[in-house]
Amino acid sequence: MLYYQMTGFMGIENDETTDNCDGLVLPPHDEVALLLDFDGTLVEIAERPDAIEVTDACRDVLHRAYEKLDGRVALVSGRTIADLEKFLPDFEGPLIGTHGAEFRRAKGAEVERIEFDHDMVAHLTRLVDDFAVLRPEFLVEHKPSGVVLHYRQAEVYGALALNFMDSLAHAADGFRLQSALMAYEIKPETVGKDIALERLLSEPPFAGKTPVYAGDDLTDEPALDLAQKRGGTAIKIGLAETRADHRLPGPKALIERLTAWLG
Repeated sequence: MLYYQMTGFMGIENDETTDNCDGLVLPPHDEVALLLDFDGTLVEIAERPDAIEVTDACRDVLHRAYEKLDGRVALVSGRTIADLEKFLPDFEGPLIGTHGAEFRRAKGAEVERIEFDHDMVAHLTRLVDDFAVLRPEFLVEHKPSGVVLHYRQAEVYGALALNFMDSLAHAADGFRLQSALMAYEIKPETVGKDIALERLLSEPPFAGKTPVYAGDDLTDEPALDLAQKRGGTAIKIGLAETRADHRLPGPKALIERLTAWLG
C-alpha cells in the first residue's frame, strides 16, 4: 500500500466523510462556468482508456448544459482532444486536452498546442516503452506532450513503476512527474489543468463567471483549488483524498445532480 500513500490515492475509510454533498448548492445558471473532467467524472474508469462507455445520460447532460449556460461548459481532460472528439463527436464547447497542452475553443475550431521539447518527449516515450516490456501488464499511453505508464493491471508493480518514472522525470529538464489514478505521467512543467483554466476563465463567455469544477483524479486537485480560490464550487468525484469542499460518489451521481440543477 506504500505507493498508494505516496501518490495520494489512499481511500477515505471513515464513511461519514465519503459523502459531503448535502451542502452542495450550485449557483444560478447565469453565473456559472461549468468545468468538467472526463474519465472517472463523467464516465466510469475502465481497464483500458479505449474501453470506456459514454452513456446517453452523459451526452444529454452535456448538451443541456451547453444550451442552458449559453456555451459556458468545457471539458478538461488528460486525454488528447482527438480522443475526446472520438467519444463525444457532438460536443460543441471548448475542450482542454492532455492536461492543458491542447486547447479547442469550439467544435470544428483549430486545436492550439503549447510549445515544448518534442525531441525530449520522443526520447522519454522510447525509454518508457522499453521499460514496459519487462511486465506485459503495463500499458504505455503515448501523448503529444508526454508519456503515461498505466499499472492498473499490474498493481503489485506500482512501486516499481513509480521509481522508474520518477527517476526519468528528474533527469528530463523542463518536465515533471504527474501521479494519476493507477498511472504515472511525465509531462512539461508548463502543462496543468489549472494553468489552462486560468486562460479559459479570462476569455468570453467564461470571464467573470463563477467556476464549478468536478474531477476525480490527483491531476484535478489544482483545478479544484482554483475553483474554490475564485469563489466557486469544487466537487471531488470518488473516495480519494481531496481539498475540495464537496464530494459525490461517482459519475452517475454527478450526472444526476447536474440534470436536476439544469431542470
